[in-house]
Amino acid sequence: MNEGKNVVPNQRLSDERISRGWSQAYVAKQIDAYAFMVHRWEHGQTFPGPRYRQKLLQLFNKSAEELGLVPRDTDNGVQDTPHRALAALPHKATPGSVGLIEPLYDPVIPSSLIGPVGLVGREDLLQKLKERLYAGEHVVLSAINGLPGVGKTALAVELVHNREVRAYFRDGVLWAGLGPAPNVAGLLGRWGTLLGVAPDHTNIEGWQKAITAAIGERRMLLVIDDAWEIEHALAFRVGGPNCAHMITTRFPVIAHRFSQGETIEVHELDEDDGLRLLERLAPEAVRSEPEEARALVRSIGGLPLALNLIGKHLYIQSYSGQPRRLHMALQGLRSADQRLRLTQPQAPAFTSPGRPPDAPLSLQSVISVSDQRLGEAARSALRALSVFPAKPNTFSMEAALAVCNTPGETIATLIEAGLLEQSDADRYTLHQTIADYARLHHTGTDAEERMTAYYVSLVEAHELDYSILEQETTNVLAALQAAFELGMQAMLLRGANAFSHFLQTRGLFDIAGQHLKRAGHVARSGNDTSGLTTTLLNLGRLAEKRGDNATAQACYLEGLLLARQSGNSERQCDSLTYLGGIAVRRGELKQAAAYSQEALVLSEQSGYYKHSVTLMRSLGSSAFFQGNYADAEVYWQKALALARQQNHPERISALLENLGAIAVNRGDYEQAKEIYHEAITLARQIGQSERISSIFANLSEIALRQKDYAQVKEYVQKGLPIARQIGHLEIISLLLINLGEAEIGLEDYKQAGDYLEEGLELAQQVGHPWLICYALLAWGKLYFGLQRLELAATTFREALEMARDANEEQVGFALYYLAQVTFAQGNFEGARQQGKESLDIFNEIGHEKAKEVEEWLRRERI
Repeated sequence: MNEGKNVVPNQRLSDERISRGWSQAYVAKQIDAYAFMVHRWEHGQTFPGPRYRQKLLQLFNKSAEELGLVPRDTDNGVQDTPHRALAALPHKATPGSVGLIEPLYDPVIPSSLIGPVGLVGREDLLQKLKERLYAGEHVVLSAINGLPGVGKTALAVELVHNREVRAYFRDGVLWAGLGPAPNVAGLLGRWGTLLGVAPDHTNIEGWQKAITAAIGERRMLLVIDDAWEIEHALAFRVGGPNCAHMITTRFPVIAHRFSQGETIEVHELDEDDGLRLLERLAPEAVRSEPEEARALVRSIGGLPLALNLIGKHLYIQSYSGQPRRLHMALQGLRSADQRLRLTQPQAPAFTSPGRPPDAPLSLQSVISVSDQRLGEAARSALRALSVFPAKPNTFSMEAALAVCNTPGETIATLIEAGLLEQSDADRYTLHQTIADYARLHHTGTDAEERMTAYYVSLVEAHELDYSILEQETTNVLAALQAAFELGMQAMLLRGANAFSHFLQTRGLFDIAGQHLKRAGHVARSGNDTSGLTTTLLNLGRLAEKRGDNATAQACYLEGLLLARQSGNSERQCDSLTYLGGIAVRRGELKQAAAYSQEALVLSEQSGYYKHSVTLMRSLGSSAFFQGNYADAEVYWQKALALARQQNHPERISALLENLGAIAVNRGDYEQAKEIYHEAITLARQIGQSERISSIFANLSEIALRQKDYAQVKEYVQKGLPIARQIGHLEIISLLLINLGEAEIGLEDYKQAGDYLEEGLELAQQVGHPWLICYALLAWGKLYFGLQRLELAATTFREALEMARDANEEQVGFALYYLAQVTFAQGNFEGARQQGKESLDIFNEIGHEKAKEVEEWLRRERI
C-alpha cells in the first residue's frame, strides 16, 4: 500500500526543528516520544495527539498554527483516527353461525375508548384469549400477582367489542363489575332482569338457577370484572354448556381457583410498546424529548394506567404550544410522588366498582384500595420491602424476612394481595409503581439498616461464590448506598472491601472505585488503620486492573507502611505480594524477587498462606521474563495444582493463561489453544471480563505467528470491545498492536500505523516496559516493510535497549529484526553477529523462534 496517498508533509514543524539544529531524536527525547514518531509527524503520515501537541508547543515556544499542528481535513472532510479505522473492521457479525334470536348485550359493558386502532402491545394476548374462548374454556385474565393498573379491564372491554368475538358468541354478552364489596344478589338480579326471568326466590341461589335456565343452550360470554373474593366470582359462574366465562382480578389465587387450570397473565408493556402508547397519547412530548419520554416509561415500569394518566397530562401541557411548559412537565414527572398523585376524572364507562363514580383516578387511589385491606403487619412489611430496588430486580425470601423482621405468613399475604410478585421459585419483586407507593409511606431507617447488615454479611460469607453475588449485585449496591447515606461507617467499610473483588472481576471498575474511595475516607477519618490498609490493597488491585501501575504501587507502599507500623503481618504479606507483581510488570525482576521472598518468609512465620498461589505465580513470571521457561513452568504448575485444590476459578484461569504462553513460545500452538480454551471457559463462567479479553489477545498472537491475519482480526474484534468497556489500557494496547502487526502482514501500512500509534501511546501510559518494547518492535517491522531502513534500525535499537536485563525473549526478537535490517543495508558481518546472538538466546531459552533464525542465517549464507 502506498503510505504517501493524501499525505501533506508538515513543513513548519520540520523547519522549526532544523532552524534550531535539533535532530528528530533530540525532539523525541524532550517530549518523551520516539524518533520515528517525530518523523511521521513531519512527513504528515500521522498527527500528534493532544498530549504530544502540548509538549511540542512548550518545547518550541510556538503556537499550534506556527508549528502546523492545527488538524487538517482529509479529502473526505474527516480526519482519520485509529478509532475510526478500527470501527471499519468487518463485523461477524370460523366462529359460529348467526343465532336465531336477537343477541343480548349488557348495557353496562364499558364503551371502547380505543376504537379501531386497538390496544398497544396486546395483539398476541388478544389472539390467545380468542382461541381459549372458542375452545369453550373458563377464561381468566390475571395481572402478574394481581398488579393493579396493568390493563385487565381494558383488555376485556376490547375483547367483548371485537366483531369476531361477538359473531362467535352470537347470543350476547353479560357483564358484572364486582370490586371489594359487591351486591352479588343485586348484580345477579340485574342479569335476570335483562334475560326476562323472575325467580321463585330472589336470593343468590334463586337467581343462579333462573339465569342458568333462561340461558339454556344459548352461546353467551359472561364477564366478571375486578373480582376480590373467590366466593363472589363463583356466584357468577352460571349459564349453560355453550357459555364461556371471563374473569379479571388482581389476585392470583382467585384466578387459579376460578379457572381450575391455566390462567392468562397480563404483563405490563415493554419499553418500546410503552413508548408507543405514550406517543399515541402525547405525540409532541415524545417527539420533542424522546430520551426523557423513554426514561419516563422505564420509571413507571410500562404500567398502562400510569401511561394513560401521564399521557393525558402531557397532552394538556403541550396543547399551549409552549415547549418550556412541556419540558417542565416532563421534568416534574421524574418525581415518584407527582406520578402517583397525578389525577384524571374517571370516564363513567370505566368507573371501578370499588370507587365512587365522582372520585378522580390516580395511581395512588388504585393502589391504596389494596393497601387499605392489609393488616398492620402486612402494611409495614410492604413499606419495608420498598428499600429493595424495584422490578426487574429480585430478592430472596430470606432477605425479605430479614429486612421486614416478620414471619413468612406476612410475606405470603402480600403475594395473595397482588402487591408482591413471585418471579422465581424463591425470588420476589416489587413493580416500580408499587415500590414508589410503599416508599412514599415508608418512615424510619430500621429496614435500611437491616438490609445493609444482611447483605454485608452475605458478601463476606460468599466472597468467591460468583453465582450468588451475581444474583444479588443490585441489592448489595443498594445496601452499600444506604450505608453511605445513613452514616453506617463500619458496614460501609466492611461491605465495600468484601464486594470489591467481585466487582473488579466483573469489570465494574467505576462502581468498585466509588465505594472503595468512600471506604477509604471513612477509614482515614476514623483512624482505622486496619480498615485503611485493606482498602488501600483493594484500591491498588483496582488500579492494576486499569493498567495504572504507578497508582497501584503507591497504594501498596502506603498499605505496607501502615501494616508494618501496626505489626499486621498478614497485610504486610498482602502488600509485598502485590508489589512483587507490579515489579515484574515494570521489568524490575530483582526487586520483584526481593518482595516475593520477603512475603514468603512472612507467610511461613505467621502461617498465612492466602497468597501462596499468587506468590508462586509471581516467581514464575519473573522466571518467564528472564527466559527461564522450565522454572516458570514448575512454579506455575505447582500454583495451578494448589488453585485447583482451592477450587478458585479465577486463579486457575490466570495460571492456565500463563502456561499457554509457555506453549506458544515453544511453538506448540495446538496445546496452547487447548489451554487457552479451558482458561476462557472458566473466565466466562465467572464473568471475568479482564481475563476473557486478555486471552483473546493471546489467541491473536498465535494467529499472528501462524500468519493467519483474518483470524487475528476476528480475535481482536471479540476482545477489544470488552477491554475498552472495562477500561483496561494494557489489554487494549496489546490488542491494537497485534491488529497493527496483522495489517503489516497484509501490507496495509497506513492502517497499521493508525493502530500502532494508539497502542504505543497506551503502553506508555501504562508504563509497562515489556508492552512498550512490544509496540516498538511492531513499529520497526512497519518501517522495515516500507523499506525505511534507518527508521527501522533506530526503532529496533530502542526496543533492544529497553529489553536488556528485563526480557530475554524480546532481546532475541530485537536482535533478529535488527539483523535483517543490517543485512538489507549491506552490512553482512554486522547482520551475522546480530543474528548469531539472537539464535544463541532463543536456543538457550528453548524458544520456537530459534528455527526461523537459524534458517535465515543459512539462507542468507552469513
